Amino acid sequence: MKTVSVNLPDDLATAVDNFVESGFFNSELDVLLAAVTEFVRRNRIDLVEQFAHEDIEWAKNEARKIRCQ
Repeated sequence: MKTVSVNLPDDLATAVDNFVESGFFNSELDVLLAAVTEFVRRNRIDLVEQFAHEDIEWAKNEARKIRCQ
């Protein structure tokens, strides 16, 4: 497991505290883990597509190099 230190703007830190105090989450860590997990879940496909496009462009460039030899 990796440890990460996070500095939050005051308004965001207040919102996190409010979620914990309201009982939505047990701790600040739980709020942040939920937020990061949701971000990764929502953006995973975009990241995979980005890597795929980069791989395709690399392969096209390599094919051009081979044809020019």
